Amino acid sequence: MAANLVSPFAIISWSIIGILCIVSLSGNGFIFTVTVLQWLQKRKMPPCDFLLTCLSASRLLTQLNAMAIYFMQLFYPSARSAMLFFSWVFLNMASLWYVSWLSIFYCVKVINFSNSLLLWLKLRINLLLPKLLGISVVIFMVSSLPSIFTFHKCNEPCNQTVTPLINEKADNMWISYFPVEITFTCINYSVNIAATLLLLISLWRHVRNLRKNDTSVQDLNTQVHLKVIRPLLITLLLYLLYIASLILMDTGFFYFQANRSLIGEIMVTIFPSVHAIILIWTNPKLREVALVFWDFAP
Repeated sequence: MAANLVSPFAIISWSIIGILCIVSLSGNGFIFTVTVLQWLQKRKMPPCDFLLTCLSASRLLTQLNAMAIYFMQLFYPSARSAMLFFSWVFLNMASLWYVSWLSIFYCVKVINFSNSLLLWLKLRINLLLPKLLGISVVIFMVSSLPSIFTFHKCNEPCNQTVTPLINEKADNMWISYFPVEITFTCINYSVNIAATLLLLISLWRHVRNLRKNDTSVQDLNTQVHLKVIRPLLITLLLYLLYIASLILMDTGFFYFQANRSLIGEIMVTIFPSVHAIILIWTNPKLREVALVFWDFAP
C-alpha cells in the first residue's frame, strides 16, 4: 500500500483529484456567490437562479463533507462519523435532483409542443418548481429511512464486540444505502434523458416545419434549442460516468487495489467539477461576470 501511495500513478491521480476539487469549489462557489449577490441587489430570484443557487450550495456542502470524511479517516480512524457519510449521500443526491429539475426547467421553457399538459406546465413552471423540488427531496429522505435504521441496528454497541473502524462503517453504510441511492440516481438520469429527448424532438419538428416553408433553419428558435441541447448532452455523458462509478463501487471493483480506488475518486469528482464550468459558460449572466472577473484578474 505504501508503495502505491508514492507511485507515479498515485501522485498523478491525487494531483488530478486535487485539481478537480479546486475547480469544483471555485466553480460552484462562483455560481453561489453571483446568484446570491444578484438576489440581494434585486430582492428577487428567478427560478433558474434559484436552482443554480441550490445546486451550487449542495455541491459546496458535499465537497466540504467529503473533505471532513477524509480528515477523520486520516486523523481519527475510530471516530463515530456515520452521520457524515449519510449527510454526504443526502447532499449528493439533492444535487442530482437539482440537476434534473434544471434540465426539466430548460426543457419546458424551450420546447414547442401543442400538448395541453406541456402548455399548462410552461405557464406554471415558475410557481411549481420550488414545490416539486421540495417534494422530490422529501420523497428521497423518506425512502432512505429504512436504510438508515438498518445501518444503525447493525452497528449498535450491543450487537458488536469490537467498535468498527470508520472504513468498516463506510462499507456497511454503502451496502445498506446503495439500493436507494442507485434507484434514485437512475430515476434522475432517466428524467434528464427524457428532457433531452423532448428537446431533440422539438428541434427536429421545428426544423422540419421551417424546411417545408422554405425558411432558413438558422432562426432564433433553432439557436435557443441548440444552446440548451448541447450542455444537456454533455451533462448526460458526465452523469453516465458518475453512475458507472457508483456501480463499480458497489461491485467492490475499487476496493482491492489502491490504483482502482483512485480512479473511482476521479470518476466521482469529474461530474460536479466539469458541470460547474458548463453552467457558468452556458449561462449568459454567469459568463458575463466570469469574463469581467477574468479581465481584472492579475
